[in-house]
Amino acid sequence: MKRFILVLLVVACSLEVSAQRFNWHKNIVIAHRGAWKEKGLPQNSLASWREAVRLGCHGSECDVHITADDSLVVYHNLKHHDIVIRNAKYADLIKYPLKNGEKIPTLREYLTEVMKQNRTKLIIDVKTMISDEYSLRLSKEIVKVINEMGAMKWCEFLGSNIAAVQYLQKSTGRRAQYLGKWRTELPEMYPDMVRKNGIKAVDYQNIFYFAHPDWIKSFKRRNVYLNAWTINKEEDMDWFIRHKFDAITTDYPAKLLKKLGYENR
Repeated sequence: MKRFILVLLVVACSLEVSAQRFNWHKNIVIAHRGAWKEKGLPQNSLASWREAVRLGCHGSECDVHITADDSLVVYHNLKHHDIVIRNAKYADLIKYPLKNGEKIPTLREYLTEVMKQNRTKLIIDVKTMISDEYSLRLSKEIVKVINEMGAMKWCEFLGSNIAAVQYLQKSTGRRAQYLGKWRTELPEMYPDMVRKNGIKAVDYQNIFYFAHPDWIKSFKRRNVYLNAWTINKEEDMDWFIRHKFDAITTDYPAKLLKKLGYENR
């Protein structure tokens, strides 16, 4: 009996420590490529991540590529100074610093910074615009690094490739959001297809929700997590707040936090 009580106490203490360690901000604001725009910081830089944390965003999104020498780097565009990232060595990329003097960060460097705090999640966009094979390879490499660093509890995922999203959802146990395609409506984006593919979260460009407001009710009935990007206009912020989205991704997180009443929290 004493042993049973001791086990219960250990479990209770463990749960309490876990709850204290991860105390995510209770808002719906996701900083798009970090909180970069309002202070003129480089997108996806460590500085833009730190600003998202300072503001108190629930999450901050970043984009990850793989280089020719298998380095995972945090950067949005496919090219850096006209160098195609997937065809370049990391040493060649860092010859050209970001505008604040930072070099392009590796995913390991980014995760090291992320793990210094326990309030803001990192939302990793797997840049999967090449092929199914490339998408899965990149997804697996990202998961490998995250697991090696013990950083999985800080991370969630985005992807535009169905197979990659399914892999991330199954292999990590973390939320993996399907992005669909920029400006182009795909059959895979419809609620019935999302359900058929076993996708549990979507993050579509705003134009698709405006064109199909009925999708919102359909997704909610199926308990699909709803995010939207990139919501920068004030009237658009109001629209997505009114429709009770689970998350809103924006280049103006400070503005959205203020609108939601979370400023200076």
